[in-house]
Amino acid sequence: MRHFVGATLLLLLAGCTASPPPEPRPAEPAAAKETVTAKPPEAPRRTTPSVSKSAKQKPQTAAVPPQRKARINDDPNQLLQFDGQRVATLLGPANFVRRDGSAEVWQYRAAACVLDVYLYKESDGLKVAHVDLRKRERATLPPRQCFRYILTRPK
Repeated sequence: MRHFVGATLLLLLAGCTASPPPEPRPAEPAAAKETVTAKPPEAPRRTTPSVSKSAKQKPQTAAVPPQRKARINDDPNQLLQFDGQRVATLLGPANFVRRDGSAEVWQYRAAACVLDVYLYKESDGLKVAHVDLRKRERATLPPRQCFRYILTRPK
């Protein structure tokens, strides 16, 4: 028991020689305290899909076969024996119309050429009797290519 009393006395002495307890901190003013609010939820980030090396090397084939360009008949003589309605549908309104008796000349102008369509009145309406396609001065485009332009331009 003597050992027990001696050990207890030693512990008490060790406790008395320990450093004094820390002094209490002064209280912070109410204005200096920060309020903590919850962060707004972040929008999910978009990620780019990863492409494997094999996908980069092999182009994907389309399920639909490629469309072929429509063949355009660039021969102005195709207009012969057309009626006036069919010419107007194909070429749009003429840039200039000249009436001379029972004949009409419809003129279509482009930068490189001029197309004259000669129509004559028949019992069932106007019919194309003659076409004249000519280059303009300083034109670099061949007349048939210019006629192709007249055919495909917006109406």
